[in-house]
Amino acid sequence: MPLPGDLAALAATSMETLYRVPFLVLECPNLKLKKPPWLHVALAMIVYALVVVSYFLVTGGIIYDVIVEPPSVGSMNDEHGHQSPVAFLAYRVNEQYIMQGLASSFLFTMGGLGFIFLDRSNAPNIPKLSRFLLLFVGFICVLLSFFMARVFMRMKLPGYLMG
Repeated sequence: MPLPGDLAALAATSMETLYRVPFLVLECPNLKLKKPPWLHVALAMIVYALVVVSYFLVTGGIIYDVIVEPPSVGSMNDEHGHQSPVAFLAYRVNEQYIMQGLASSFLFTMGGLGFIFLDRSNAPNIPKLSRFLLLFVGFICVLLSFFMARVFMRMKLPGYLMG
């Protein structure tokens, strides 16, 4: 019975053989590639901003909005027959208005930024006032986004969180 280490070694050698097979037929060209002089490494904050913006758009349902093309807001008739605008499509889990997606996305992004503020408050060289402000803003962002997400859930699915 082979030992587990023997199986790993056998798998590694068989993978090496499998990788080597195409290069028995193909010959790699001898290219001297170098980075273009106009290409620079992006700053960390620019990359972070792009990640946050893409997170905002994806959690806001930009793909759903492009495919389905829902209205930005809806309307509801009241008891007198007058129409009033509504931003949340109640009782429909698989449908949304554009404003509903953007509001939810804003809350998710605000909660994520709150966690980043809380993390940044642990840096060793932060003054006490800045540390307190980062902690305060971080907790406010996280708590506000959590409780507003619960409010949005109650608006979307009335009676769901009433346990």
